[in-house]
Amino acid sequence: MVQAEKLDRYIGVRRVWDRRLVFRTLHDVNNPKSVHGIYPYRGKISAIDARQIIDQLPTEGTLLDPFCGSGTIVYEAREHGINAIGVDNNPIAVTIAKGKLEKNDLRSLMERARTLIDRARSLREVSPMPKSPSRYFHLETADQIMRLAQLARKNEMSDFELACFFGSICLAARGCNHYVWSSTNTGKIFLPHRRIDFYDKFLGKVKKHHNLSTSKAQAQIYLHDSRNLSDILPEKSIDFVLTSPPYFDALDYTSYYTRIVYEIMEYDRAEIRSRLIQNFNRYEEDMRLALEEIDKITKDDAIIVFVVGDKKIRGRVIGGGEFFLQISSHKPTCVLERSYSGTASKIWDSINKTQRKEQIVVWDKKEY
Repeated sequence: MVQAEKLDRYIGVRRVWDRRLVFRTLHDVNNPKSVHGIYPYRGKISAIDARQIIDQLPTEGTLLDPFCGSGTIVYEAREHGINAIGVDNNPIAVTIAKGKLEKNDLRSLMERARTLIDRARSLREVSPMPKSPSRYFHLETADQIMRLAQLARKNEMSDFELACFFGSICLAARGCNHYVWSSTNTGKIFLPHRRIDFYDKFLGKVKKHHNLSTSKAQAQIYLHDSRNLSDILPEKSIDFVLTSPPYFDALDYTSYYTRIVYEIMEYDRAEIRSRLIQNFNRYEEDMRLALEEIDKITKDDAIIVFVVGDKKIRGRVIGGGEFFLQISSHKPTCVLERSYSGTASKIWDSINKTQRKEQIVVWDKKEY
């Protein structure tokens, strides 16, 4: 039986799998120098949080993150040595996740990045930046972005290069607006815009976030809807599920920095939004469908872990653990609650006068 305990110290990696998970209190979840800093994807789970759970799992078997976002859990699972699969329905998130998993030599990456910049500079005809995102950039910065965007649209960048390109757009937008923007506060225009050398930002991203992994474990990312997991994954093929599902207060995963990237890349943002699980009115039914699919593709002794949180909706705080307890056809083996500590959520709690907590919901299918 899976047991969950709240401890202030880390137990460490277990050499014998006894189906017992230990969750520690997190005082700091930031690690900006890691590969996960390649892009400020909204709502992503902390790599430190993910790893302290993953490190307790045996390396035999396959782990699934059915809402993988920018791939934090999948990447950390592979680093732990376990084969991992990620699924997400957001194309930008999938590109970033695939980019993180690429293994490349830094010298080759830098040479390739400089070649892309040289080609971008030599373009004779360059489309202007679309009107909406152009409001956020210095004219010269916007021109540099659109030169590289022209190559990106022609599929001349790898997933890693695209992830660095997307992340550099975010850095440039923040810089052009005098570095007032943060990961959760974007869009306000500060004039006159500062000129930011976009090519320099792109080279910096490539150098800072290249993959140093030596893991031999396999990892795969799918652009797919987790309400239909059994279309791409065999039944009873997954040993572990670890995920942070879409926020049930309908967080818009196509907003903030991502909206700017969509517009520059000329993606159909409205069409993408319509496919994501972020509609409050449909959220409960969508998550029921996803849970049913997870049940189909996991083994009879699988362990499923959801990291969820309290949300303030219409003036009332609702517990994520309570929500999944109500909609699941199987009673969770345990639900652990812990306070946020050292995260941006503490800032929002002070603004909204709330004291939200995080829940870890665990289902041990062996106990069904």
